[in-house]
Amino acid sequence: MNIGKKILSAFVEVSDKEKESSEPPAAVQNTSTPVSNGTNPASTGKFQQHFDKLFAEANIPGPDYFEFSKMVDVMSVIPDEKARYAAAFAGLTVQGLDKQKLLSTANEYIRLLEADATAFRSTIDQAVQEKIQAKQAEVKEKAARIQQLSQEITELQNRIVELDAAIKENEEKIYHSTEGYAAESEERKRRIQVDMEKIEQHIE
Repeated sequence: MNIGKKILSAFVEVSDKEKESSEPPAAVQNTSTPVSNGTNPASTGKFQQHFDKLFAEANIPGPDYFEFSKMVDVMSVIPDEKARYAAAFAGLTVQGLDKQKLLSTANEYIRLLEADATAFRSTIDQAVQEKIQAKQAEVKEKAARIQQLSQEITELQNRIVELDAAIKENEEKIYHSTEGYAAESEERKRRIQVDMEKIEQHIE
């Protein structure tokens, strides 16, 4: 699981394949990083942990911008910003830190953030494809299937109406045929019986 997926796993479900893949250490944001308005506190904590760990793992031996930023945070009790920055820098100069190294390593962390953001955006794009676009396509497919089935149901219902009408028509035809047959049969039988009576009467 890459850096982006490591963060995303806190918010969206990852597939088994993703879970089985190797997981680079999840990093967390520097505590001094500002939080935008409206950000979910829980998600903010996840991102802070991500960037804190990212910076810690990228930290080179010896003092650099990472230690300096931590020192500035520790000295937050000093109200004057200039004094706070100067004190933090002075505390690290004895360990070999100079202004040029401080600025160059700060740029290194910016490049680290940019690389991490690129990886995260790539994962976001993949998540959008898997979690949103793929499901939108499935919704569209299911909707088309429902429409097709609805059309088939309508056609079947119309066919049922036609069959019911044909059944009724055929029932009426059969009924009338049966009645007609029976009536004519009885009439022919009656005539024969009348003829038989007349034969008995008129012929010796």
